[in-house]
Amino acid sequence: MSIKIGLERSIELLKLIGNPQNTFKIIHVGGTNGKGSISSFIGSMLNSCSLKVGRYNSPHFIHEYDSIRIFEKTVSKTCYDNARKIVEQANNSHNLKASQFELLTATAFLCFSMEKVDVAIIEVGLGGRLDATNVCSNSLASVFSSIGIDHQAFLGNTVEEIASEKSGIIKDNVPVIIAPQTYNSAKEILCNEAKEHKSPCYLVSASRKHPTKPNWAINTFFGQDFEYPLPLQGGFQLDNSAVAVKTVEVVIKQLIEQKINPFSSITSYHDNKQAIDEKLIKGLSEVKWPGRLEWLVHPKCGKVLLDGAHNTDCAIALRRYIDEYLEKQSKIDNYSTPIQWVFGMTQGKDLDKVLDILVSPEDSVFAVPFRQPEQMTWIHCTPPIDIKNFMINKYQQQFNEAELNEKFRAFDNAMDAFEELKNVREKRMKINNTEPLVVICGSLYLVADIYQSLLLFY
Repeated sequence: MSIKIGLERSIELLKLIGNPQNTFKIIHVGGTNGKGSISSFIGSMLNSCSLKVGRYNSPHFIHEYDSIRIFEKTVSKTCYDNARKIVEQANNSHNLKASQFELLTATAFLCFSMEKVDVAIIEVGLGGRLDATNVCSNSLASVFSSIGIDHQAFLGNTVEEIASEKSGIIKDNVPVIIAPQTYNSAKEILCNEAKEHKSPCYLVSASRKHPTKPNWAINTFFGQDFEYPLPLQGGFQLDNSAVAVKTVEVVIKQLIEQKINPFSSITSYHDNKQAIDEKLIKGLSEVKWPGRLEWLVHPKCGKVLLDGAHNTDCAIALRRYIDEYLEKQSKIDNYSTPIQWVFGMTQGKDLDKVLDILVSPEDSVFAVPFRQPEQMTWIHCTPPIDIKNFMINKYQQQFNEAELNEKFRAFDNAMDAFEELKNVREKRMKINNTEPLVVICGSLYLVADIYQSLLLFY
């Protein structure tokens, strides 16, 4: 099955099931990198304010239904199954031939309607203009994370083409919140589209690290300094959390103006500043987003860093985080840690560019596959042997054949790679009493496999 983009099937399908997307307010989140983190920040903050908040992210993590969340918890299997049955009956009885993503999106909307959420945070699946999520008329905000190069086959080969597609979620008179952008042309396209729709446009500045509180940040909220916890790792979360804080400000202002519970009895944020701030801080302290700069302890190889980095911008952010980590470690342990990469990637991604960014000559790469994601038959992993051959070709002038085959290996499954990592770890401990830094990355689907193998749940 291939990806089918276009709104006709979604519009007809939603009409057949009663247009559930029109029964609650929407916060629409687009962009390339950071959409999930931003959604999670927003959801946790609004939930803490006693709103019933739904959140829909893609791709799903392990099971299709875990992409649909209410009160920051995966929707019940019963609710999902009931909604999915209604959606599939409508699709089949009218022979719409909706894609799996269109079916899942309609199911999410129906779950949120059945559960009577106040607000739903909806992450764009692919692009924006023709994405199945772009069917809502009651948006509170159109939110954009950083835009970069990804999904070129569907969105275009330049940042400008991609930004133009993503700007298609902007609606008339609906506030637009824009993250700091790597490419100025992307920012200009979003701003111009907002102007065309007469939509207020907010260009967000990154939050600042708190000078005295580790893992805290500072930004403005309703014109005043707002200090808040930042539990997610990585400097880019200063950008993502800033976007979320501005979005929540814009949303709360509208909810107060529209007299929507729990804000129906107050006239302004400033009348209840302390109470609202305390709730938002509590919400931010509880934010979780799996597989993004996440440290875990693996039974075979000890402490590992897990990250879903799968494009060049993500790879740059991951490499920057690792370099900062290694610099701190070198001051403690007085040695430079070579990195042991466990790497798997979806076919069609910029394999060479991502590996060029991540891997240094002293590092090693264990290439692994990932399992076919549930209901995503168009997704295929890059054969591990292709990854191994790329690395060998790149470094064949620097190492002999034996060294190359020791440093760069292909495995039939991740479990075999971890068995070998156990041996590597034991050798390092005997030689200099240090452990290799193990980083698992290249695909969120690989991250999901690791979660399943460790019996972790999201």
